[in-house]
Amino acid sequence: MDDMGGDQLYRIHEPASGGHAVELRYTPTVADMAEGLRARGRSKAGRRQRLPFFLVGLVGPGYAAILVAQGGESAGSAAALTVVGLFGWAFALFGHRFMARSTRGLLAAAGECRTVVDGEGVTVDCAQGSTHLRWSALSGYVETPATFMVLSGDKRVLGGALLPKRGLADPGEQDVLRALLDGKLERI
Repeated sequence: MDDMGGDQLYRIHEPASGGHAVELRYTPTVADMAEGLRARGRSKAGRRQRLPFFLVGLVGPGYAAILVAQGGESAGSAAALTVVGLFGWAFALFGHRFMARSTRGLLAAAGECRTVVDGEGVTVDCAQGSTHLRWSALSGYVETPATFMVLSGDKRVLGGALLPKRGLADPGEQDVLRALLDGKLERI
């Protein structure tokens, strides 16, 4: 605890001294989340997580073709393997949309968010609570036409923050935010 009335890690803080801070105000949407998750899929961890779905998409129909070519009486098994393979491909290619839709209730409950990116990290404050991510807990970021997706440093990239560009007060702040992220994180 500090003398100023709160734990430094969880307190919404003022910009770090001498540094720039960028504030975003936005209501998160499923489209924002889908775009951020698609961008996250371009990271090394994201590609590694999608690999099993591509393999299922190849092996399932491939094995089904072998069963049919051998003239086996297991046409039902071949059809099932083909369907499983198609689901593998669908999730590998469109999984970000499925996952984004599954967050619809969570995003609606978040309401309007206020995010501050400064010299200490990224602080997100919304109706459900506040989260502060220090730069040391983050590994990189991905920029898309509509968002910045800040990725956590863990091996599976399970955490992070989604920063929709429409939340910036001035479009010129994109350059300030990009410079701040470039100074602290690796661009993916």
